[in-house]
Amino acid sequence: MASIDFLPKRINDPPVVFRGMTMREVMLMAGTGFLSFLVVGIPVAIVFGMPALAPSIAVLGMACALGAGGTIMRRLRRGRPASLLYRQISWKLASRGISMGGERLITRSSVYRIGRERRPQGGLR
Repeated sequence: MASIDFLPKRINDPPVVFRGMTMREVMLMAGTGFLSFLVVGIPVAIVFGMPALAPSIAVLGMACALGAGGTIMRRLRRGRPASLLYRQISWKLASRGISMGGERLITRSSVYRIGRERRPQGGLR
């Protein structure tokens, strides 16, 4: 019976879905674009008296966010592991005191000493 002698490096990486983004990143960009442009579209729809204008602007904004977001994410992750960007974001939030998902990161750096002290030369204990 044959067995695999090695594990491929990227076996557990999520597949690239759209413009170099994973499905999680596509949903993040689409949701952010939709909500931010919905906030812009509601006052425009009220001014022009056309309620269908708000979701139309939101969908247009979602498409723009996906296009621009793919380019930005590809540049941020070029040549780095897929999880590095998320770890950097969680570290920046943790250094500001915001904890995500109950995980605690070490944010304080200091110099540590080994507990051994130097003995005088030739002396007994």
